[in-house]
Amino acid sequence: MSLEPPPGAYRLSLNENLFLPKELVAEVVSKALELVDPRLYREAHGEELAEKLAEFHGIDTGEVVVGSGADYLIYLLAHLGREGGVAIVEPTFEEYERAAKLFGAPRVKVLLDGEFRLRPERVLSVRAGLVYMASPNNPTGNQFDKSAVEEVVEGFGGVVVVDEAYAEYGRYTLIREAPARENLVVLRTFSKAWGLAGMRVGYAVTNRRLASLLRERGMVFACSSLSLKAAVLMLERWSEVEKAVEELKRVREWMRGELGRLPVRVYPSDANFLLVRLPVSSSWARERLLEKGFAVKDVGRIPLCENCIRVTVPPKPVAETFIKALKEVLER
Repeated sequence: MSLEPPPGAYRLSLNENLFLPKELVAEVVSKALELVDPRLYREAHGEELAEKLAEFHGIDTGEVVVGSGADYLIYLLAHLGREGGVAIVEPTFEEYERAAKLFGAPRVKVLLDGEFRLRPERVLSVRAGLVYMASPNNPTGNQFDKSAVEEVVEGFGGVVVVDEAYAEYGRYTLIREAPARENLVVLRTFSKAWGLAGMRVGYAVTNRRLASLLRERGMVFACSSLSLKAAVLMLERWSEVEKAVEELKRVREWMRGELGRLPVRVYPSDANFLLVRLPVSSSWARERLLEKGFAVKDVGRIPLCENCIRVTVPPKPVAETFIKALKEVLER
């Protein structure tokens, strides 16, 4: 199925960064193209980017594993759960289950509570070789209490994968803690806050033993030379990225307040999107919104998310138009 909405429609379904100026990203990519020779292979495992990321986060280079998007690393990690099985904290990103299925790993689901909070005792009650959890979580948007995540890390018998794809919009990160833990892997991506969704660059931070294992099992030259250099150059533009992040957070809270005036429930978010529970069928609402020029994600079939849609936070003028469109849909 195509990810493209009809011509002229706003794509609020994939959580792309609509606040970072396209001109900035184009400038970075153009400079990257000047600095690399596409005829030549870059480092086998993105060593230059790993070094820059280690410097950026205040950790060691050997604790960073670069991959072609966080999805690549999700699949690479699923291999570790082939024998012991994979636990998935739901509702969450659907790619975790796809990865486990690909490797034939037994799967067990662990539900959040009715308010989408992480219950460590539920995770610790299952046996598996690996557990996936996203924090901030997709599609619910909330970042789990740090103490709850740490309780899972300390008590779980296998590898704990914490996907922090949206952490730049959240309240904390576990990156600095991961190298000292025996079983913690933190995933990050350049696809969200950094505005490089189309370049496909992600990375994992973990202890040296697990990092070495992931590099050994991963593909060499998994990332293009252009993508790697663009990511390196984007790190140098953090002040501009941070400015865009802060602007999105302001619009996110404004948008949540305005949506709250409608007969819907809008959940708190630590990400760049909002989860909205509707008083009507989410699939019906999605189609009506598409007719009005807005593509949103229908997550109504995901556990605990009945009649919910996920909406990427757009710049304020677009958000205003979206809220008006949703109001009209709900009044039909």
